[in-house]
Amino acid sequence: IVGPHGQKRRLLLISTCLYMIFYTGAFYGYGPFQLMLEEAGAFSNRCAPDEPLPCPSQTSMLLNVQFSSMLTTMIFTPFVGFGIDKFGPAIMFKVAFVFGIFGLVLLIISTSLHIDPLLFPSFLCIGFMSCLSGLYTVQTGLLFEEGRDRNRVISVLNALLDSGAVTYLLLWFVETNTVLTLPTISAVYLAIYILVVGTSVIFWTRIGKKTQRLATEEMDRAVHDVVVVRRDSIRRASEIMERQESIIDNEEESTTDQYILIANRPQMEQLMSSQYITLCIFFSFHQARNTFTLTTTRDFLAYLGDDEYGNKYLSIFTLLTPVSVLGLPFVDLILHKWGYGAGLHTCNLLGICQGIVQVSSTNLSVQILGFVFYSFYRCFLFSITFSALAAFIRGDVIGKGCGIYILFGGLAGLAFNIPLANVAVNSFGGNFFIPNLVYLLGCLPCTFLCYQVGRGFAKEAKKKEEIALYSDRKE
Repeated sequence: IVGPHGQKRRLLLISTCLYMIFYTGAFYGYGPFQLMLEEAGAFSNRCAPDEPLPCPSQTSMLLNVQFSSMLTTMIFTPFVGFGIDKFGPAIMFKVAFVFGIFGLVLLIISTSLHIDPLLFPSFLCIGFMSCLSGLYTVQTGLLFEEGRDRNRVISVLNALLDSGAVTYLLLWFVETNTVLTLPTISAVYLAIYILVVGTSVIFWTRIGKKTQRLATEEMDRAVHDVVVVRRDSIRRASEIMERQESIIDNEEESTTDQYILIANRPQMEQLMSSQYITLCIFFSFHQARNTFTLTTTRDFLAYLGDDEYGNKYLSIFTLLTPVSVLGLPFVDLILHKWGYGAGLHTCNLLGICQGIVQVSSTNLSVQILGFVFYSFYRCFLFSITFSALAAFIRGDVIGKGCGIYILFGGLAGLAFNIPLANVAVNSFGGNFFIPNLVYLLGCLPCTFLCYQVGRGFAKEAKKKEEIALYSDRKE
């Protein structure tokens, strides 16, 4: 573990694992919670007296609660990223903690007094907590040594975030099989939240100042490296002219001087690099696709007849989300042997396989295969994209980079998800074939993006080799 406070950071990692599962990731497993809200009668006043529940209008409102909260919080996430880089992770984590409390309190009030409109600000606050704390998969990873260990920490935390989708299923199981009501369950859930997330607040506070100082030192070293590289370039150019080295040697030196590692550039140049922009486009599309799948799975399966089986297949879908943890060894192997480009290709291929299952069969049993593909797809998506970001962007820019990632994922979702969901529910009677086909076809051009990112990392690796070779010659 980087620097002092190693024991505190280990404890912080443990508490981070807990809140990633039970709170940050839980927000994205909306299907079972939608069932709880339906059983509580949320927005049932939207239905006609003779309509069976849930009616299309009620379903649309419940979907919009999740969509609007997810997309709104994603749009504001870049400001959170700037806040993390400017004020440090400790302060911003306290902000996330407070928003989570507000969200759960509003949820208790809404479900107790049947004030349905309060669900919108409630989930907005919970979503903001989830998006903000989700950035800490990378912030926590930065506490570990750069390379394979850091990648493993980021990958594990992202896999646990995915596994958190099972949390709402557990709450639904408790409500279904006990006398506890949704308001009571929400109150207990709030108490556990204060204990688990509050522990992380304490640890971030204790190590935050040291972590911020280390990040400042890293930035100072990067600036110093740029000055040294450019100064040495001028000196070497002078030596080349004086010694009249061969043309080949001149070309090699020139090649070394032309390209500056992305992490050694000014902050805005890092965020405007083609490598970051390409990776951001890839993530934005797949994040919008992932959000759509998570939010509409309950209604997609209902159209295929899952209601007749007591939402059995929705439960299977949710229970299979922790399977993503089994993908971690494959993520580690692919990144270590073939690099980030190959990892992105694998992620995209898994998305294609899941999409093919969705559009090719109405058999609920066949859809289980799609659930498995989807679990591994999510593991690769978040593990690789966020690990890749930490591999070429400097630590003091990570918060901004992650925030912009999520912003464009939110904008992509805003442009496609709400219209596609409303069309499927209101125009096609709950048939999600067309929206799923749109996202399946969208995976095809992403192959080119994977190739471009792979080329970018190859260029970075070549530059690092040239710098190391020059350093050896200099010694």
